[in-house]
Amino acid sequence: MPNFSSFNAYGSNSKNIGQSHIPVWLGTVTPVPVGGTLVSAFLKKGLLLGAGFPVALANKEITPFIGWVVKAFTAGDGTTVTTDSIFIHPTVLGDVKMLPAVGDFIMKVGSSFSATGKAAEVTAVDLVTEGDNAGTYEVKVAHSATVDTPSAGSVIAISSAVAAGSSKSLKVQPNGYLYNDIYLGDLDDSDAAISAKTIAATGAVVKFHAEGLLVELTPASAVKSQMAAAVPNVLQVLV
Repeated sequence: MPNFSSFNAYGSNSKNIGQSHIPVWLGTVTPVPVGGTLVSAFLKKGLLLGAGFPVALANKEITPFIGWVVKAFTAGDGTTVTTDSIFIHPTVLGDVKMLPAVGDFIMKVGSSFSATGKAAEVTAVDLVTEGDNAGTYEVKVAHSATVDTPSAGSVIAISSAVAAGSSKSLKVQPNGYLYNDIYLGDLDDSDAAISAKTIAATGAVVKFHAEGLLVELTPASAVKSQMAAAVPNVLQVLV
């Protein structure tokens, strides 16, 4: 089995990993002529973004869209239980696990990324170790200022809202698919000993591809209908 060090990332350190690439593009792909650099918030040790990841490309910067798939939802009664609980699967990007944080504003992803909805402030995030939802994380929000009711398979994401309420928008609205894998290896932008802001990662983005993307094998699988609306010129091939 071949090994890879960090790829599409630049800095002063690396780490070997096993085979990780999953071919998802059919035919010959032509990305947008000018790609971008990964936004600094994602320059984390061990981070892996697979080809086909939903991203927003703007001003030569690539911002990944992070969504959390809902396992279950329970609503409080507003009197004895004043919070609603959303049980979500963590988003795992290589060695990096991403979750909402207390104080974040989250919302349910609608039929399109541009659809607005109710945003709620996260009040607690806890790992569930027992019961039907074991292995998920319980995200609590106020029952009085909650999200649009999610069901199993819905996706929750970070809102651009700065206060709870209705008619809020998603913070990141994808406009393309990541063409290439990005792996940070041992590169870590928070480590001053190896960084000093010398770490960067680059990527190419695809907005047009008629030969097809095996979308269900990509990180975009949970939001494939929203991606089809946002990037209609990439043919989604289902497997």
